[in-house]
Amino acid sequence: MARRWLPIVLFAVLLALFAAGLWGTIVRPAAYEVRGQLVARPEPGMILVRHEAVGALRMGAMEMMAVVGEPALIDAADVKPGDRLRLAVRPHGEQVLLLRIERLP
Repeated sequence: MARRWLPIVLFAVLLALFAAGLWGTIVRPAAYEVRGQLVARPEPGMILVRHEAVGALRMGAMEMMAVVGEPALIDAADVKPGDRLRLAVRPHGEQVLLLRIERLP
């Protein structure tokens, strides 16, 4: 009897995993890598970055990007104007949210 239910349970589990993966890509958009240089930090939770082209965000090279993030995340990276950066960002409405920040050598 258990053998008869095994394919049904396996199908249900696989279907649930597929649905969870699909839900994650629709609800939470992808993150994008941005490389550039820190220009300023006008607020504790915002940085201004002069960046390379980011085709996925339809931004050309050297445009100024305001990136909003948790002040603690920015503080932990210990970045200063002029530092080269690698960021992971995600668009959120009219803002660009900071997910990760790393100072490059």
